Amino acid sequence: MVNTRAERLRTPRPAGRPLLQLVEPPQTQDQETAGDRWSNMREASLGSLDAAAALGHDPFKSQVRLWMEKTGRQDLLHPIRLENDSHAYWSRLLEPIVAAHYTLRTGRKVRRVNTTRQHPEHRWMSATVVREVVASPEVQLLECLSVGMQMAPLWAFGVPEYIRLRVLHQLAVTGARAADVVVLLGGQDLQVYRIERQEAEIARLIRQEQAFWRHVERDQAPPALDGDGPTL
Repeated sequence: MVNTRAERLRTPRPAGRPLLQLVEPPQTQDQETAGDRWSNMREASLGSLDAAAALGHDPFKSQVRLWMEKTGRQDLLHPIRLENDSHAYWSRLLEPIVAAHYTLRTGRKVRRVNTTRQHPEHRWMSATVVREVVASPEVQLLECLSVGMQMAPLWAFGVPEYIRLRVLHQLAVTGARAADVVVLLGGQDLQVYRIERQEAEIARLIRQEQAFWRHVERDQAPPALDGDGPTL
């Protein structure tokens, strides 16, 4: 009998089961049950939002905290509260406006897809794609962000590392050639950055993420990095 999430992750899939490239959120009348299944799918893989934390480069989440989330130990963590005045709340609220102004500035059309895809080879890798750039040979994905004044210094020298890793993870999973990151800084400064696919860099990202994922599969905590403890 499989008891722990780590054991379930190690359990091989039945032979002959087709591999899905594109996963849509389940649409059923039982929204609570469907939501639980969708949440479990995300928890059983490393998503693009997990990439920086898995490598120890997320300023808001430690590698140990991510490991605890992926191994079902959320009850031992201090909850992260999302207040109505938080930067994450306003970023989500302003995303459509940021996307619209990206179209005005670049002339590129954007569509909202909001799908989660899995890597064709590394099944433990997933990526949620919220928006795509339509019919552009140069860029295929769009990441929209709104950053307050307190967070703006992180963008002083371009795209912060934790955002860059998030986008590289998306490129790795989807196979896309490039992604644009459009960010509204302090509610008044709109910047657009291009992150292009680099195979050597993506290969290194996958190796480092896979090393973290082995800790999840084995149910063994990764070695603590500097600053991990207080963020739990």
